[in-house]
Amino acid sequence: MTVHMLVDGIAIREDDQLGPLRQRWRSVFDAGPSLSAQESAFRRYVITDVLDDLEDAADPVEQRVEASILFERIAELMLLTEGRWIGAGKWLPRRLRELSVERADHLTIPLIESDYTTFAARVSAELERAGGRVQAGFVR
Repeated sequence: MTVHMLVDGIAIREDDQLGPLRQRWRSVFDAGPSLSAQESAFRRYVITDVLDDLEDAADPVEQRVEASILFERIAELMLLTEGRWIGAGKWLPRRLRELSVERADHLTIPLIESDYTTFAARVSAELERAGGRVQAGFVR
């Protein structure tokens, strides 16, 4: 995240503009993102759809692909509903651990162990915590 690098990164070259710029963006960074009701519903709709696909998958490759997609989507929702910034790649699990090591481990251990039934149940629990499933009748 560019703002994160600006606020906490090591300056290669400092000048008089860096301090005020860091102050300005520190407040934005510290405030965290906001998740609108519409975006929350859309994210929960996508997660519901992928969760259903994982629960129906029998092919090991399909299970792994669906679980990977699902991890990314539910981790982002978990972070956003708590007013936390998301991350990409290695930063997503790091941000999730910053939120809660317990919740991160609860979600990731069955994923790492390819226990997709337990993983799906834990995703479902996090989905409920964020507002629940969104299915029929959803209009974007």
